[in-house]
Amino acid sequence: MSTHKNIDAVCVVVLVFTLLLTILFMNGESLGIQAVVDEDQEYHSGVTTFTANDLDGSWDSSSATVITLNGSSARVSGNGAYVYDGNVVIHNAGRYVISGSLEDGSIIVDTYRSAKVWILLDGADVTCSDDACFVIEQADKVFLTLAEGSENMLSSGESWSEAALAEKHGGVIFARDDLTINGTGSLTISGGSKHGIDANDDLVIAGGTIGITAPGDGIHVKESIRIREASVTIEAEDDGLVSKGAEADLYIESGTVMLTVGDDAIRTAGEIIVDGGEMTISAGNDAIQSDTSVTISGGTILISSCYEGIEAPAITISGGETTIYPKDDGLNASNGSSTDMFGGMGFGGMGFGGRGREDMMQNTPGNGEPPQMPEGMGNPPEMPEGTEFPQMPENMQMQSAETASGTEDGDLPYIHITGGNLTVINEAAMDADGLDSNGDILISGGTVRVSLVNAGSNSALDYGSESGGVCEITGGNIIACGSYSMAEGFDSTSTQCSILYNLSAGEEAGTAVSLEDTDGNVLVSYEVPCSFSSVVISIPELEIGETYLLQIGENAEEITLSEVSASFGDAQSGMFFGNMNWGGMQGRENFHGFGGGHRGWQQDNEIPQSPGFDSEKQDWNFMQPPTEAAEQLPGKEE
Repeated sequence: MSTHKNIDAVCVVVLVFTLLLTILFMNGESLGIQAVVDEDQEYHSGVTTFTANDLDGSWDSSSATVITLNGSSARVSGNGAYVYDGNVVIHNAGRYVISGSLEDGSIIVDTYRSAKVWILLDGADVTCSDDACFVIEQADKVFLTLAEGSENMLSSGESWSEAALAEKHGGVIFARDDLTINGTGSLTISGGSKHGIDANDDLVIAGGTIGITAPGDGIHVKESIRIREASVTIEAEDDGLVSKGAEADLYIESGTVMLTVGDDAIRTAGEIIVDGGEMTISAGNDAIQSDTSVTISGGTILISSCYEGIEAPAITISGGETTIYPKDDGLNASNGSSTDMFGGMGFGGMGFGGRGREDMMQNTPGNGEPPQMPEGMGNPPEMPEGTEFPQMPENMQMQSAETASGTEDGDLPYIHITGGNLTVINEAAMDADGLDSNGDILISGGTVRVSLVNAGSNSALDYGSESGGVCEITGGNIIACGSYSMAEGFDSTSTQCSILYNLSAGEEAGTAVSLEDTDGNVLVSYEVPCSFSSVVISIPELEIGETYLLQIGENAEEITLSEVSASFGDAQSGMFFGNMNWGGMQGRENFHGFGGGHRGWQQDNEIPQSPGFDSEKQDWNFMQPPTEAAEQLPGKEE
C-alpha cells in the first residue's frame, strides 16, 4: 500500500515539474530568462543567406588554444589540438589561434559531426608539397577568420601523394563540411595542383582580401557560394567560381570579385543572384552561366572578354550596371543543350511566322531532299542531278514545336529586363546576337544599348518566334544596332512604340544615332561603337501618329509612326522566314507591306538561298542575300 502511495507522489511531483517547465518555456523572456540560440540555425533552415556567426569576425582569444607553427612542427598551448607527423590536427570544438610558418604539412580539422570550430589566422604561412594545406575532414561548420592587419598564405605543390588523391582532396583548401571565411586580413592561396578552394558543402566568404591562383578552378563547391563584403581575386586556368551540386547556387551581395580564367568565369547548376558589389570578368569561355537562372538586381559588372556573356534558361535584370564585350551572344537564354539544333545553335529567332520546327524540317538535308519552304515563300533553285545533301549528324536532336518551350508566364527560356543599365558591345563576331532568347524577350524598364559589328548574321535582338516566343517592350529605353541581314524588331503586341530602321549601305563605327521630336528636342542618342546596318529604338516618349526626325550620321529622315512597331529604311532582312516587322516600310510600295505581319521573299523575285550543314562548325548555314542582290529587288530605283 505504501508503495502505491510513493508512486502516486512521484507522479504528482513529475506533473508539477512538467507544468513549471512549460510555464517557464512559454514565459521565459518576460521572467528575465534568456534563451540559448544557435546562431547558425537559420542558415541550415534556408531562411537567411548569412548567419550572425558568418558575419562576426570579432575575436576574443583569451580562452583560445594557441598554435604556433615553427617550420617542421608546431607548439600547441591549450586543449583540443595536437601535432602528428608534421601536421596540426584540431579534434575538438572551440577557438584556435594559428600563427607562424609550417614548411611541409597541413592544418587538419577532424572533430565530431556537431562541432563548430573557430580558427583565427594571424600571420600563418603553410606549405604542403603533396596535399591540401587546410583540410576539414569532419565538423558541423568551420569559421576561418583573417586577423586584422594579418597576411596569411597557403601553398600546395604540383604533385600530390597517393593518399591525398585517394581521399579526393581537391584543393589547397579542402572542406567536406560547411566553411566560412571572414575577418579583415588577407589570405593568398597558391595551388600547384587542382583547385584553389574545394568544398563539398556550403562556402561563405564574408570578409577579408582573398587572392587565388590555381591550375584548376579557383573555387569549386558542390553546394552554395555566398560572398559579402570581401575582396576576391581569382586567376585560374579552368573555371573561376563553380557550384555544381543539388543546391548549387551562388549569391553575391557586396564586395569586389575579379576573375581571370581560361574557361567559364562563373558556372552553377542552381541560380546565380547578384545584388551588389563590383565584378570584373575576363573569361576564355562563358562569363556567367547557370543551368537554372541568373538574376542581376544591383552592383557593377564588367565582362571585358568572354565567348558568351550571360547564359541561362531564365535571365532577369532589374538593376545594376552590366557591360559585356562578348565574342558571341551578349545574353543567351536557352535550355542549355548544344544538341538542340535550333534552340542551342543560334537559330532562336528563325521561324515561319508561327509555324513549328517540324514544318521547317519536313524535307531537311539528311532525308535526301532539299528543304521545302512553307507555302507562299518559294523554294530554293533545283539542284543538279546527283547532288547529295549532308546527313544530319547523329548527335543532333530535333525539337518539335510541341516540345519547345512555350511563352506562358513563367515558361522558359526568357530574358526579362525591368531596370538597370545593360550594354553589349561585340566588335568582331560574324554570327552573334546581342540579346538572344530561344523563348521570350520582355523589356519593361531599364536602359539597354547593343552594338554588334555589321557583318554576317549579327542580330541585335533574336528571339524564339518559331516556338511561340515574343519580343515585347512595355517600358524602358533601348537602342540596339547590328546587321540588317537577320534583324528583328519588337512585336506588335508591345505597348511601347518602337522603330526598326534598316540600311543597305550600313554605317561606320562611331556613327551617332539620335531621335528628335518636332520641336527639335533630342529624345535619345547613342554614338554606336561598332559598324551597323540596323537600328532598333524604343523609348517611352514615342507615340503613334507623331512625327520624329531620325538622324544617323550625316543623314536625317522624318518618320511618322503609324503603328506600335514600325519599320523603315531601304533594306529588308535576309531572313526569308520569321516574325519580321516590315509592314511600315516607307517608300517601298512594291514590297507589299502587311502592316506588321509576317512576310517572306516574293516568289517571282526570289533571291536564291543555299542551305547546308557545315560539318566543321557543326551548324547550319543559310547564305544571306548580298547587298548587290538586295539592290535589284523591285521598287529599288536604278
